[in-house]
Amino acid sequence: MHEMALVHPIVDTVLEHAASVGVAEVSAVHLTIGDGRDVIEDYMQGLFTFLARGTVAENAKLVIRHVPYTVRCNECGHVFPLNVRDSSTWTCPGCGAHRNYHLYSGMEFTLDQIVVARFADSAVA
Repeated sequence: MHEMALVHPIVDTVLEHAASVGVAEVSAVHLTIGDGRDVIEDYMQGLFTFLARGTVAENAKLVIRHVPYTVRCNECGHVFPLNVRDSSTWTCPGCGAHRNYHLYSGMEFTLDQIVVARFADSAVA
């Protein structure tokens, strides 16, 4: 379960940022995750909830934006979606080159936004 190695630094980052700006409660954490990361979303949320228990982020929901695999053709530069399980997608629709591309997207893993439900009273003043 590699999700633990991915979620732990997210929780740490959320808690560090929340502490630095006086957050009393985090309601959501937005992530961008490429399909190549092969994560199970339910595991991610469960692990986040487990690791954030007893903190300002204990009730936060993960909001995940998925990024599909896309490749850039080495012949013409066209960017197109690739399904690694479907060989019909391995040919460039721009020039017809077969399996002559490099990965363009699909391996992303970023923390995009931390949504604050409320700030600590001392931080609002």
